[in-house]
Amino acid sequence: MKLDIAEQKILFDNFFQIEAARLRYEKFNGEMSDELTYFNFKRRDGAACVVYNTDTQKVLLIKQFRYPPHRKHDAWMVEIVAGLIDEGEAAEVAVKREIMEEIGYEVDHIEEISVIFTSPGISSERIFLFYAEVDNEGNKEIGGGLDNEHEDILMLEYSLDELGKALKSNIIQDAKTIIACQYLLNKHKV
Repeated sequence: MKLDIAEQKILFDNFFQIEAARLRYEKFNGEMSDELTYFNFKRRDGAACVVYNTDTQKVLLIKQFRYPPHRKHDAWMVEIVAGLIDEGEAAEVAVKREIMEEIGYEVDHIEEISVIFTSPGISSERIFLFYAEVDNEGNKEIGGGLDNEHEDILMLEYSLDELGKALKSNIIQDAKTIIACQYLLNKHKV
């Protein structure tokens, strides 16, 4: 399939970028589309992980303030551990760092679930999703996030049954968290 980009320009550049592109693309019938303008919310890739404590048999999630959903949902969202991947950093290294920062655990076992685009119609952001197992001995720090990143994170513990109920009742509305938690529940056959 063919893509002809006439122009790309950055409209906003701060913590993320907003890019505008004028382009034409090959349609499924082989013809080229009219020239259209598309916008791209450009952001670094992220890594996220659903964490399961094998000693307590609890899923370790977090709760933190998120401004964007505040008009449509509780602004204190229940999520899996997640963060941005630093330049040159492997996704697995980034997620292990985030697990330590946010919930204070060293990881015993980690496996990749998937790589997902969060909203491909508007954003280039990808998230590398992982599943990790920890135990009580791996709890090395308090967690709660980093002060210099203005994080205020509360760790939550759910049994597998409680997690299933939280998903069914829409307490959890974060897409990456829903995907990862469904993976965990399927893995543990709940």
